[in-house]
Amino acid sequence: MRVFGRIAVCGGISLYNDTTKQTGPYVQTLMIFKQLRMEGFLVSRWKHKDEETLKQLMAWVKEGKLKYEEHITKGFENMPAAFMGMLKGENTGKAVVAV
Repeated sequence: MRVFGRIAVCGGISLYNDTTKQTGPYVQTLMIFKQLRMEGFLVSRWKHKDEETLKQLMAWVKEGKLKYEEHITKGFENMPAAFMGMLKGENTGKAVVAV
């Protein structure tokens, strides 16, 4: 992270039905020394910018400036397992079921 960097935090679907307290990395020291800012947000806050944003993101993908990962599960019959895997955090990137 760069000094004064920003971290966008969105999503929490994997925690919706969780009954145990989450544990994980503690980033407080890094956040203090790098003077970072972390802000939660809802995607709906930016709904009015959908068209503009999609055009920019697609341009960045074509230019190689924006890279993405997909976790592809093959077969419609594997959709339930793919969905459960997504909730458990077993995928990296966008979860896709190819039929």
